Amino acid sequence: MATQKDVAKLANVSFITVSRVINDMGNVKEDTRKRVLAAIKELNYYPNSIAQGLNLNKVRTLAIQAPVPQNVSIEETSYYRRLLIGIEKWCIKKNYDLLLSTQRGDINSFDYLKPFYERKADGIALLGANPTDEQVEKILRDKIPCVIVGDRPSSDQISYIDTDNFKGMYDATSYLIERNHSRIAYIHGNLWTKNATDRFNGYKTALFDAGFHVPEDLIYPGAFTKLSGREAFRYYINLQDKPSAILASTDLMALGVYEEMTSGKFNIPDDISLIGFDGHEICNYTNPPLATIYQPLEKMGEECARILIEQIENGESPSEKMIFPVSLNPGKSIADLR
Repeated sequence: MATQKDVAKLANVSFITVSRVINDMGNVKEDTRKRVLAAIKELNYYPNSIAQGLNLNKVRTLAIQAPVPQNVSIEETSYYRRLLIGIEKWCIKKNYDLLLSTQRGDINSFDYLKPFYERKADGIALLGANPTDEQVEKILRDKIPCVIVGDRPSSDQISYIDTDNFKGMYDATSYLIERNHSRIAYIHGNLWTKNATDRFNGYKTALFDAGFHVPEDLIYPGAFTKLSGREAFRYYINLQDKPSAILASTDLMALGVYEEMTSGKFNIPDDISLIGFDGHEICNYTNPPLATIYQPLEKMGEECARILIEQIENGESPSEKMIFPVSLNPGKSIADLR
């Protein structure tokens, strides 16, 4: 395996000159730079990224942290996958790598900052997560580049990106009410994230504004999984006064409801209307196409990577706060009862 010294010898330059070319530090004549690059290619030399990180205090890597259930990977859910697509697009432009978290277990025990302190990453992207007060203190104290997506930090000095979750679910609930639905069920996700609580509050506020009470028997505690959507439908169908519509706070849970309904003798939307949240592409391919509240997740991912890399490369910079609008795609899964 070729070393940096081998490159220097073949190019007839000093070890330091090779280092300057590899790290794009300038102060190298163009013909010398070309000679070094030709030697690197001839020897099939790959720089030691760990050593580079120690020398430059950067490893050109972003750590992606996302708390998900034990049996779910962050790549298999549309929400995380589409965020990752956007993050990766920007990283490709800027020649950065990604490090995906493999942490599982109790949300309160997650060490979101571990990759930074272990010198595995230059910055941290928290997807659908929020650091503890102690971690916030460390982020600010140690000037750790950090962006939160899908939640809001306790400090306004930390950048975040989110969508108008409250309005999205408020509009979806209102859309059903306008079509004469009065028994509207709701499957909420883990309520320790702000996006989940905002969606739940949007649903409750829309009912209140229309003069309805929140039907406690129609609220089901989901877990952001298809299985919890299937379990929710089994619960609803055994109620004496069944819902005419179900709102799921994620498309994954809505797909669970869809699978449970279509595996039985139930029809969407004739028996029950169904709306999800996130804009999962599979909603266009179900029969009927499922209504969903669309989030521009890929764009959000790009902005996350942009902000994070700017923090890494430019040092201290003002925090950015971005709220993206959402839109209801009604699909074909909503019955009009007027």
